[in-house]
Amino acid sequence: MSPIRTVVVDDDSEVAGVHTGFLLAHGGFDVVGVAHTGARALELVDLLKPQLVLLDIHLPDMSGIEVLRAARNLPGDPVDIIAITAARELETVRAAVAGGVLHYLVKPFNSRVLNQRLDAYVEYHRAVATHASVGAAALDQHRIDQLLRPTGPGAPAGAVRAAQGPTPKGLSAPTLDAVVADLRTRPDGASASEVAERLGMARVSARRYLEFLVTKGQVRIVPRYGSAGRPEKFYLWTGR
Repeated sequence: MSPIRTVVVDDDSEVAGVHTGFLLAHGGFDVVGVAHTGARALELVDLLKPQLVLLDIHLPDMSGIEVLRAARNLPGDPVDIIAITAARELETVRAAVAGGVLHYLVKPFNSRVLNQRLDAYVEYHRAVATHASVGAAALDQHRIDQLLRPTGPGAPAGAVRAAQGPTPKGLSAPTLDAVVADLRTRPDGASASEVAERLGMARVSARRYLEFLVTKGQVRIVPRYGSAGRPEKFYLWTGR
């Protein structure tokens, strides 16, 4: 498979350089352009027709969400987008998921976490290419399910939700996506209190979403002992 044509978008030139280095070191990607503003990002997407964009949310001229929405209206095949950002607000995460990002990776993170997402995307991209080769008319339900199946820790949130089945009464699908996206960035797990604080929700609500993920086999509980000796539940993403 040819390297995946990628555009890196980040307002910080040093960070953009680090991301470029990760992509090139991975071996499955070719960085065809780098942008530090939203306007330039859209120019490069329109001109270069990349297959993937690594997109920061905080840009000097417009938000990454605006770039995401505008990119969807450009002519040609839709571009895949992975958000890599420090933005953790629930509404931002929900807007990104609604806009169709494949992954939402919160800074700071280590190279292992990013490589997991890149590996997952390569697998997804390979599946798309395989199915495209047989023609859209040949896509039966089985092939569609294969395409949307989670591919490990970096699987798209929507695909994970599809595997879980309908969201139960009292739980919001976009909020569930936000909890999943947040938990994936925590390789050592997170408590309900930590998830609640990052997403701006009540701790009891965060716990309900986390416990639902436990029942679906997507998360397992790991007890952690604090200074007082009392164990606290930590929720660890397994992606099974």
